[in-house]
Amino acid sequence: MRHQTMNRGVKTAFMILLFFPAVVSGQSYTPETLRSLAGKFKQPTGEYRPHVWWHWLGSNFSKEGITKDLEAMKETGIGGATIFNISSSVQESHYPMENNPWPEQTFRSEAWWEALKHTMKEAKRLGLKIGLHGTPGYATTGGPWITEERGMKALVSSKTVVEGGKVVDIVLPRPELPEFTGYDSRYVENYKPWKAVKYWDVTVVAVPDAADISADDIVEIPDCMDADGRLTWQAPAGKWIVYRYGYAPTMAHPHPLPDDLIGKAWEVDKMSREDNTYHWQQLLEPLKEQIGEHFGETFTYIWVDSYESGYQNWTPGFRKEFIRIKGYDPIPWIAMYQYRNNKEMECRFSAWYSPKLESDLPDFQVFLKDYDDVVNRLFMDNGFAVGREMLHKYGLKLYWEPYEGPFSNYEGAMIADIPVGEFWSSDKIVYESRDALKVAVEFNKRIVAAEALTGTPLFSRYNEDPAFLKHTVDGGYASGYNLYFLHHWVHQPFDDKYQPGMGMGWWGTHFSRFQTWIKPAQAFFTYMSRCQLLLQQGDYVPGTPHSTHRRTPEADIFFVINMDREVRNTYAFPVKDRVPELWDAYRGVIRKTSKWRRQGDSVYVDLNLGKDESMFVVFPAKNGKYDVLPEIDVLKRTTVPVNGSWKVTFRPKLDKPFNRTFPSLVDWSKQKEDVLKYFSGTAKYEKEIHIAAGDLKEGKRIMLDLGELHDIAELEINGKDAGVLWFPPYTGDITPYLRAGMNKIAVYITNNWANRLIGDEQYPADFEWGQDRREEGHAMKAFPDWFLKNVPRPSKGRKTFNIWYYYRKDSPLYPAGLLGPVRLIKEDMK
Repeated sequence: MRHQTMNRGVKTAFMILLFFPAVVSGQSYTPETLRSLAGKFKQPTGEYRPHVWWHWLGSNFSKEGITKDLEAMKETGIGGATIFNISSSVQESHYPMENNPWPEQTFRSEAWWEALKHTMKEAKRLGLKIGLHGTPGYATTGGPWITEERGMKALVSSKTVVEGGKVVDIVLPRPELPEFTGYDSRYVENYKPWKAVKYWDVTVVAVPDAADISADDIVEIPDCMDADGRLTWQAPAGKWIVYRYGYAPTMAHPHPLPDDLIGKAWEVDKMSREDNTYHWQQLLEPLKEQIGEHFGETFTYIWVDSYESGYQNWTPGFRKEFIRIKGYDPIPWIAMYQYRNNKEMECRFSAWYSPKLESDLPDFQVFLKDYDDVVNRLFMDNGFAVGREMLHKYGLKLYWEPYEGPFSNYEGAMIADIPVGEFWSSDKIVYESRDALKVAVEFNKRIVAAEALTGTPLFSRYNEDPAFLKHTVDGGYASGYNLYFLHHWVHQPFDDKYQPGMGMGWWGTHFSRFQTWIKPAQAFFTYMSRCQLLLQQGDYVPGTPHSTHRRTPEADIFFVINMDREVRNTYAFPVKDRVPELWDAYRGVIRKTSKWRRQGDSVYVDLNLGKDESMFVVFPAKNGKYDVLPEIDVLKRTTVPVNGSWKVTFRPKLDKPFNRTFPSLVDWSKQKEDVLKYFSGTAKYEKEIHIAAGDLKEGKRIMLDLGELHDIAELEINGKDAGVLWFPPYTGDITPYLRAGMNKIAVYITNNWANRLIGDEQYPADFEWGQDRREEGHAMKAFPDWFLKNVPRPSKGRKTFNIWYYYRKDSPLYPAGLLGPVRLIKEDMK
């Protein structure tokens, strides 16, 4: 997750253009048979389901909440979760809540280990897979076991001018030591960067003050300086610039840390094999002792998020490694670089700033490139490759977002067992594919995962819903991802009356068991599973405009998305002598089609996809031994309005049910009654309709079109579940559930949390406000006493409980409810 950059690259291409050969991390993989895929298409098995990032906020975790979270994941079609141990409250970084109810539940305390064991036991029972981020926080690799001595390091220097031709006897000043500025500097008043105190000398170098110098003119004199920095040197005649070189910790630390670790954990030296080995041992060995029985089965991977640890340009073995790799000594060149460019070694480091050695002088371009290359080589060979090697010894895999650091994204993606990118929720296709996708093709990585739907308040403020998210979800598939880890599902440790509950500051799309629409969203998650089922099969076939082309021994598979506003009719596919089938991931059905023709080396298929609609077009090599539904060919269509009143039963998320009768359909947010205006939850619309026997004859079908609604609909016909409608047009085939005569129609409409949250802001706060971040919202400063004591809250009008507040009293309400017009569409079929 990258907080430093909110603007993402924008892709508005029409279709998907990438896929990958069928090998995972060197392990042979055989694509599933078409018959097997058809059997799983309705309800894909667990390995194809999306996963979630599961944030545990500081000491706020409970076994009861863990069980409820995991059961909700299983129920709604989630395949697993990645645990992140982070701060009790987050802004750009850690910003802890005050008055946390269980402060003794620190990271790796007995309570924490018991919670982790409980997680594994419950996940095993439910058939879910669990991973863990490789450091407390979400960036990058480190922990409380890393001291400053084992932390990231920088080369530092001091400069002293001396006159030669005599014995120079002078104390060389110790170089200025690094300081590190974290993301929390953006909101902490009177912020003070972390300042290094440790220091180790490297060498002393003297540079003649001359117009033209070379590396051969530079004199190295480390033996002339004692441990206190006193230089005693018989200097040749002339003016000399003396550099005292040493190294010191950059003070980079993981973030956002659990509250008890702030100031007590550091990022490991990324270029030291010894320190990285130590880091991974300290991470993995206690895990093995506590939950080793689950390694490789329920607990399967360690995740490393995108790099947010700043720059590192030195490690104790750097000089030796540079000489080994490049064949020459970097120290004279560093001194010459400083002298010729009149530069000091950078001492200011931050999570988002990389102070690399840079120069406009052409003489230094090869050296600077060599320097960057050695940094990259050591990051890879002594850092992340060590992590992967050790993980494999423990039977685990490395999932890594390998970008934003002083290393090759491309090489990082090669090292990862599962390379990972990211994309954020938006009204456009916004993605970070980096080099992971390129590597997947070239080095046979079948799976490319994504940190998916990371959100900002511009698009995710408890107002998001599956219909809005589909555009970006499909865009992620369009950029080449085929396994989603949804950001986020925050752990809810408290009583169910505290909703929407814990959140990761203002970040993320709000998936959790307290989300209003989480149960009907099973249909949304199943859509992702169906897409991932097919997008993880076979080999990528390049050079196919307007669609993703995958090939297995039994079929050519294409994924098509219409991202235009207009309906697109005809698509060309580069296949010969094959008959298309339509695999509809939204509805979970496979149908024949006759609307195609051969022309030259292509097959043209009419799909008539509306905006953001998608379809898999599959060309089997031979007739499959699986059920394929007949084509739907409408000869005549008649529309009948469903007029009259509706009986509506409102079930608020946090209040008692109540009933209303609407003479016509209305937007709840525009009503005068506060219980309607500020309603969040599910409302059941009921009425009876008459269906003539003739309308149910063979060759006829009846569709229910709900028109406009906010935000998701579940259909029930004559007491039977008739499916979920989560994306427009909100139209479903209800023919199988109807009977001649009177029929009971029930439509369950669930809206999002936003209106209830706005409703709460009409009442006084019964807690202390923390920082106000304006557009992003404002924070609860501390858990209130009434919450800790579990007594009725003082502000009776407030219904919700959360720790980050996006809305104000005057925030505009969102449209809500079933707006219609509702109608029956009667069709005569061919």
